[in-house]
Amino acid sequence: MKKLVRDKIPDIISDAAKFEVLSNEDYRISLRDKVTEEAKEVKKAETRANLVEELGDLEEVIRAILEDASITYEEMDSLRQAKINQKGKFAQKFVMIKPDEES
Repeated sequence: MKKLVRDKIPDIISDAAKFEVLSNEDYRISLRDKVTEEAKEVKKAETRANLVEELGDLEEVIRAILEDASITYEEMDSLRQAKINQKGKFAQKFVMIKPDEES
């Protein structure tokens, strides 16, 4: 099993596992797998402290994806703001009920 890990992990557990450096393409694939993994951890978080930790991990992966794709955080945030202006936020807690799903 291969799992993308943070840069200092090989130094921390050097005797417990083997490590290799991924190609750029495999790194991109692994980052997208990792963002899904971290999002699942956010979903499972049961305490505020754990949620904060998992959100930090998720943001770190998002920042790595941005860097790999040569996208600045400001560029992403600008598009996020534009989408807020166009479609709004999630503050009102709306959920869409499709007609075929009504009970």
